[in-house]
Amino acid sequence: MKFTSPLRYPGGKGSLSGFLANVIDLNDLRGCDYFEPYAGGGAAINLLRSDVVSKISINDADNRIYYFWKYALSETERFVEKILSIPLTIEEWYKQKYICTNPYNYAQFDVGFSAFYMNRCNRSGVLTGAGSIGGYQQNGKWRLSVRFNREALVERFFILARLKERVLVTNMDAVDFLNRSLPKNINKNPSFVYLDPPCVNKGQRLYLNAYEPKDHAQIASHLQNQRELPWIMSYDDTGLVRNLYAKQQIFMLPIRYSLQKKRTARELILAHHPISLPKSCRISGQEF
Repeated sequence: MKFTSPLRYPGGKGSLSGFLANVIDLNDLRGCDYFEPYAGGGAAINLLRSDVVSKISINDADNRIYYFWKYALSETERFVEKILSIPLTIEEWYKQKYICTNPYNYAQFDVGFSAFYMNRCNRSGVLTGAGSIGGYQQNGKWRLSVRFNREALVERFFILARLKERVLVTNMDAVDFLNRSLPKNINKNPSFVYLDPPCVNKGQRLYLNAYEPKDHAQIASHLQNQRELPWIMSYDDTGLVRNLYAKQQIFMLPIRYSLQKKRTARELILAHHPISLPKSCRISGQEF
């Protein structure tokens, strides 16, 4: 499934789109409404564009990510104009970094664009703490522009514009989003939820809205009270997560990271027990 989101995602989890499509089909949910409480997995737009799902609701508690999606959809032409004109220099990177780390001092559009700029120009797409591609002296193997192909990005924004009537974007806590956005009767309104919460390890460094153990426990408690809701979750492999979801389906998935140097970490895929899962799947060219 071709990746069409304008954002990059740490660990390349946008490649889970094909796997999620298989799960949706296996459970007779094609054409369902799709919900992402954490708009960071990269799968939603792919599934919508492929008509695997009929509409998507994406949410993020991080204002910067919310503003990106809000204005990418509502002011696409303005976004495109800025993509085509903004300098790809370390001086501009510092300007955008300042906006991104001081979001409450700037207009919403500017904050959303700064999040996009940092995502495209930082190592692994991480907004804070990762540093610029090519280093601050721009003397590395790559330069800031390596992940900022203007023409290709503009094409992705125009794809978004064609889909925008089928996309709802919100800015809530994940549990609030699940309580308020999901239909009351999921039997009459088929729904599917994919969750990619903040990492347990390194969460404070990677996320503006990082989770404490009690936050991880809260989302686990909420999900385990949803007996009929079909959901799939990706998580870093930790004892906390395994304990919280001990009664659910768990399997391991190697995820390729490149924050400092290439490494493969173990990621967990968790699923609600009534959900049928494929016996095998292919993700990023690997069979599992």
